[in-house]
Amino acid sequence: MNNSFDYIDDYFSALLSDEEKKVFEQRCLSDNAFAEEVAAYISLRDGLKDQLNQQKKDEFTELYHQLSADQKKVRRINLRPLAYLAAASVLLFIGWFLFFREPGPKKLADQYAAANLNTLGLNMGSSDNLQAGITAYNAKQYAQAEDLFQSASERQRSDFKAIEYLGLTHLAMKHYEQALKDFDRLSAMSLYSNPGLFYKALTLMERSEGTDLENAKKILQEVINKNLYGNKEARTWITKL
Repeated sequence: MNNSFDYIDDYFSALLSDEEKKVFEQRCLSDNAFAEEVAAYISLRDGLKDQLNQQKKDEFTELYHQLSADQKKVRRINLRPLAYLAAASVLLFIGWFLFFREPGPKKLADQYAAANLNTLGLNMGSSDNLQAGITAYNAKQYAQAEDLFQSASERQRSDFKAIEYLGLTHLAMKHYEQALKDFDRLSAMSLYSNPGLFYKALTLMERSEGTDLENAKKILQEVINKNLYGNKEARTWITKL
C-alpha cells in the first residue's frame, strides 16, 4: 500500500515522466483496485486535514463517558460508534503518514531533480553538439541528447559542461552507473564551482541501493566541509539519511 501511495503521490507531484504518466492514467482505467487507491488518495489529501473537527471530539467524549458509566453495570454496548471510531483512527493514521512523514532520500532527490534539472540553460558560444544536446534534453529526447553530449565531451575533453550535461542525461534516463562515472570525471576537474560531488550524492540518493545512502552521506559531508556547490541542500539532506 505504501508503495502505491508513493507512486500516486509522484504522479500528483509531477515527478513522473510523460510515458510514466500515460501508464498511470491507463492503469486508472483498467485496474479498478488501483483506481480505488487513487480515489482514496485524493479523498485523504483534500479532506483529511479537516477530520479533526469538533464533531469528532464530541463523539469521542460521548463514547468515553458511555463506556465509563457502563463499567458499573452489565449492558450491551452499541458497537457502531466503536466501529466508526476505529475506521476514523485508521484514516487519521494513513493521513498522518501521508502529510507529516519526512520525505525519504529518493523522494528528496526526485523533488530536487523535478524542480532544478528538468531543463538546461543555453550556453552562448558553445559547440553545435552541445547546443543541440541541450535542445534535445529540454524536449526530453534523452537518447538523442546522450549521443550529442557524448560526442561533445569526446571532442573537447576539457568541456566540463558537456560532461555535466551527459551525467544529468544519464541520471534522467536512470542509467545510474554511467551518471556516477560522469560525475566522478566532472568532480576531478578544477572549476570555480564544481557540481560533480553534489550530483554524485544526488544520484546515489535517487538509486538508494545497497550502501548508496551511506556513501551519499559521506559525499554530502564533504560538500558541506569544503563549502562546495550544493552545500545548502546538503546541510538539509544529511540529517535525513
